[in-house]
Amino acid sequence: MASTNILYLYARAWRLLLLVTLGGMIIALLGSAIQPLKFSSTIRLLITQTNATGVDPYTAIKSTERIGQNLTEIIYTSSFFNAVMQQSGIDSTYFPQDEIDKRQEWKDTVETNVVAGTGIMEVTVYHKDRNQATAIAVAVAKELAAQAPNYFGYSVRLQIIDDPLPSRFFAKPDFLRNGALGALFGFLVGSLWVLVKMKEIR
Repeated sequence: MASTNILYLYARAWRLLLLVTLGGMIIALLGSAIQPLKFSSTIRLLITQTNATGVDPYTAIKSTERIGQNLTEIIYTSSFFNAVMQQSGIDSTYFPQDEIDKRQEWKDTVETNVVAGTGIMEVTVYHKDRNQATAIAVAVAKELAAQAPNYFGYSVRLQIIDDPLPSRFFAKPDFLRNGALGALFGFLVGSLWVLVKMKEIR
């Protein structure tokens, strides 16, 4: 009986549900439209350890994954940021002077991902200028390769295995994903209204 009432209310309120769903999607798209459009550039590195002889493959891979996660935290330090900004071809004026805003912008600019079970680390940079996105990605990769032995010992090496791959179109904001999430949120709000009406009927 309850399921029948729910279906009945959904059938009666389908126009409202549709409007709320579309409203959520439109609001999400408008919110995305006011955000700055950014290109992306992704570069991949391989993390290896020269002293891994005698260590089982599972432990070796987990160790490299842990190193990749630690390197991610190092990327967001001010010392690493300053080292990247000193490399040639980087426009440091893009980042705010205020320390809090600068660190937030840096976190929004660089994203990392360690591919599970491979020891491969992906560095993706987002920037309004496609060339700057590529330049920063290369600078981050070079700095990681240079600094990794200082942090984890000379047995750890990072090697660039893929050239930077810039996006052809804007990568941020993701209008498709944001629109879908907005539509889902709108549908959930509409469904909540249906459930409230069902309680009133009871």
